[in-house]
Amino acid sequence: PPHPSAMLLRSARALSALRTLTRAPPAAASSRGLATDALKAAFAAKLPAAIDEVKSIRAAHGEKSLGVTTVAQAYGGMRGIKCMTYETSLLDPEEGIRFRGFSIPECQELLPKAKGGSEPLPEALFWLLLTGDVPTEAEVEGLVANMAGRGKGPG
Repeated sequence: PPHPSAMLLRSARALSALRTLTRAPPAAASSRGLATDALKAAFAAKLPAAIDEVKSIRAAHGEKSLGVTTVAQAYGGMRGIKCMTYETSLLDPEEGIRFRGFSIPECQELLPKAKGGSEPLPEALFWLLLTGDVPTEAEVEGLVANMAGRGKGPG
C-alpha cells in the first residue's frame, strides 16, 4: 500500500496542478473550462477515499519496519529497496513500467490518440496518472485545448 506521506504529497502536487489548470487563460473558451472541471471533479471524487486510506494505513501500520538496507544498496541506485510508496507507476524488471496498473502496450491500446496518430496523447496519460481512470476522447480533447490556450508562443 502507498506510504501516507507520499500519497499526501502526491495529492498536494496534483491539486496544485489542477488549480493551475482551472485558472482561466486569457481568452478561455467554455469547452476549455469544462475539460478542467471534468478532470478536477474526477480527481476530487477520489481524494477523500485516498486520504481515508492513508489515515487507516498510518493508524494500523505506522510503527512497522519496512526492512533493512545496506549502504551498498543505497549506492547501487536503491534497487530492490522498499523506500517509498506510489500508485501512479511501477517499474518491474521483467515487464517494464506500469502506469496505474497498465503496461505500456495496454496504455498504447487504451488511451486516446491524436487524430491519425498511433501513440497516446501525453494529456491522456496525465489524466490516467491523476485519476486512475482511462479518459474518453472528449475529455482529452478538452484538456488539450485547455492547455494549448494557456501556452505562450515565442515573441
